[in-house]
Amino acid sequence: MLRPTRAAARVGFLATGLAVFSFWNLATFIGALAGERMGDPRTYGLDAAVGAAFLALLWPRLAHSRSRLVGGVAAAAALILVPFTPAGVPVLGAGAIALLVGLLSARTDVTVIEEIER
Repeated sequence: MLRPTRAAARVGFLATGLAVFSFWNLATFIGALAGERMGDPRTYGLDAAVGAAFLALLWPRLAHSRSRLVGGVAAAAALILVPFTPAGVPVLGAGAIALLVGLLSARTDVTVIEEIER
């Protein structure tokens, strides 16, 4: 859901992040207390929950085709890296691609703004 103003979007993003942080830590604490009684967590499919939570946070940011393209390229890079790298590296690689595109596009945007102001 898009927010009507930039300030509202920031409040929504902050509230979502704080909620995820709080509930994540609460669930971790409960899991630590009940860990032995639960058995093997892989049988519950909790590894998919991490990806689902990340996608839920990312989804509102994919409103523009450029964002979807960057997300698709980063996801493809992560999938390509999975068989060849240790766990966690594909996510870091995808994040690095998104960060690089963001940095390069920010530099381009500033250049365009400076040319318009002249």
